[in-house]
Amino acid sequence: GLAWRVAKTPIFYHESIECTGVVPGHYAMVPTEGWKKRERPVFGIVTDQYEPLQNTEAFAFFDPLVADGRAAYETAGALGQGERVWILARLKDSIRIGKNGSEDEVRQYLLLSNSHDGKSSVQIKFTPIRVVCNNTLTMALSQGEAVHIDHAPDLRERIAAARTLFAHVVSVYRRIDEQFNRLAVVPVVEKRLDTYLSGVFPDPTPPEPGKPSQRYEYHRLRARRDRHCCNVLFDRWRNRLHGTDGTLWAAYNSVTEYVDHRHAVGNNRALNPSSRLQSMWFGNGCATKIRAFDVAMTFAQEWRK
Repeated sequence: GLAWRVAKTPIFYHESIECTGVVPGHYAMVPTEGWKKRERPVFGIVTDQYEPLQNTEAFAFFDPLVADGRAAYETAGALGQGERVWILARLKDSIRIGKNGSEDEVRQYLLLSNSHDGKSSVQIKFTPIRVVCNNTLTMALSQGEAVHIDHAPDLRERIAAARTLFAHVVSVYRRIDEQFNRLAVVPVVEKRLDTYLSGVFPDPTPPEPGKPSQRYEYHRLRARRDRHCCNVLFDRWRNRLHGTDGTLWAAYNSVTEYVDHRHAVGNNRALNPSSRLQSMWFGNGCATKIRAFDVAMTFAQEWRK
């Protein structure tokens, strides 16, 4: 049901009967043919330089991988009112974590998202998913585990050129495999766990003397709650698998499990599936998991000395 199209439509202003006109150089992005719902939302406001990319065009990005048998389409959907659409393709191989490489499986995925809001680029992200708890494991984007393509006039040419990046997929996932298994051989005792979680969820900077402290106290208590919840999850069965129990890998996944499955408690907005997925893949949840991985890799180097 995602094969609907979008179009740049003129924006009109209407101050009075005598004062009506078109806003120059700006357009509303709206769904057109194939849209099933009665209402037609405005996904965003764009300028002349913005180049729409239809959903079917964006999704065709993965077709060569699927045709070669190296990947399979698994699921797709839309977020918000439809301003962001995504498709998840599973690659053929998996990553095995821990002793003997057989206890903890991480499946290799590529996530493509296309937006129509005028604010986001086309993104192709490496999104490995841990099977035992369906955590989406997110690495630092600075390492190259994402491709961003702006909605500019030469968009289609760059989409075609980006297809050559699939030759790089295997080497990137090989590096991810090495990094994950590096975390699985670093032991984490209670003091190390506290140090790691404090790096992921640090206390806020105290306010200056005489300044209001209410916001500081709120964020301090929130950070303490986040650390406590992850500490509890560190000792749960999903993170106590044979071969990875009591390691930095387990500590890292206590955070990813918390972000993806537990963090919504008490937050009505986060209970909305669309909002949660938005956060997990593109928003604050994604940023937290990136930080968790970065901190884990830093301590992996320090604690193995």
